[in-house]
Amino acid sequence: MPAVQRNGRTVPKQDMPEKSSQQSTTQAMPTSRPRPSSYLLLVYPVILALGSLFSILSPIAAPPSEPLTPGIASDLNAPHFHHANYFAGKRNIVNIYFVKFGWFWTTLAFVLLQITIRPANQRHYVQTGLRYALVTLSWFLTTQWFFGPALIDRSFTITGGHCEPQMVNTTGLKEAIDMSRISSGLACKVAGGRWRGGYDISGHVFMLVLSSAFLLYELHISDRDSSHPSVSPQAAARLAHDMTEEERKAVGGWETETRARIRIWSRYFVYAVVLLDFWMLMMTAIWFHTWLEKLAGLLIAAVTVHGTYFLGDVVPFWRELVGGL
Repeated sequence: MPAVQRNGRTVPKQDMPEKSSQQSTTQAMPTSRPRPSSYLLLVYPVILALGSLFSILSPIAAPPSEPLTPGIASDLNAPHFHHANYFAGKRNIVNIYFVKFGWFWTTLAFVLLQITIRPANQRHYVQTGLRYALVTLSWFLTTQWFFGPALIDRSFTITGGHCEPQMVNTTGLKEAIDMSRISSGLACKVAGGRWRGGYDISGHVFMLVLSSAFLLYELHISDRDSSHPSVSPQAAARLAHDMTEEERKAVGGWETETRARIRIWSRYFVYAVVLLDFWMLMMTAIWFHTWLEKLAGLLIAAVTVHGTYFLGDVVPFWRELVGGL
């Protein structure tokens, strides 16, 4: 048995602690993914601040000279705005087909993300489903129904908002009174009226912030909970291309190349939805709503995101129930 010198004495080689091999093994082990900080959410007020600042300082985005009645800034499509920028009008194609159906696109991106991953623990799906239910409930109560009119409609009427006829001279007194009793912005629009006079919480800001933050955090969690968290989908596809069936089984059932490429494209779809969220958030900040209305939408979304993903830091039971970052 070969021997080596250590501290002036000869010892068998097998008596040496395998420190170097242990170090190399430790270094080769993949490190866990860093947890996203809650401070990353500060990007949203920054976007809103930049957009609002641009709307004030830019001569292109300067509002009309006549003052706007509080609560109708988001509903007014003045010719000045149309000529200034395509996205200044509510009838731009992204607003009609993306923002108006925003939660549908968010749900579709979320589902595609979940069905293309291979979590190491099936509990991942239960907790992910609970988180989706929480953010969807917040979206539903804020924009669709809150024991009657949605939260944004209730806040509007409580602060003095109402539905009024488009043309007072052509509307009878009874019709005008009936229209003033409408308590929903959508119902007012269907009736041919104008929703004005109150504090109009920005539903666009709320939905766009909630959608993008939800998808980005779920993307991180899906990667973290994957069977191979240290391997990107692109690398997984390259490895799968050269693997035999025996090799795939030997490493714990490696995904096929086709599945890996589907996972890549599902992520591209998530990225596309998030980018459109950010773009339309900037457009909303520039062209629509007052500062306070945008801030209110941001705060409701921020409370939802913090409650879903960060409440577990102080309430361990909550983390056990819904998981999180």
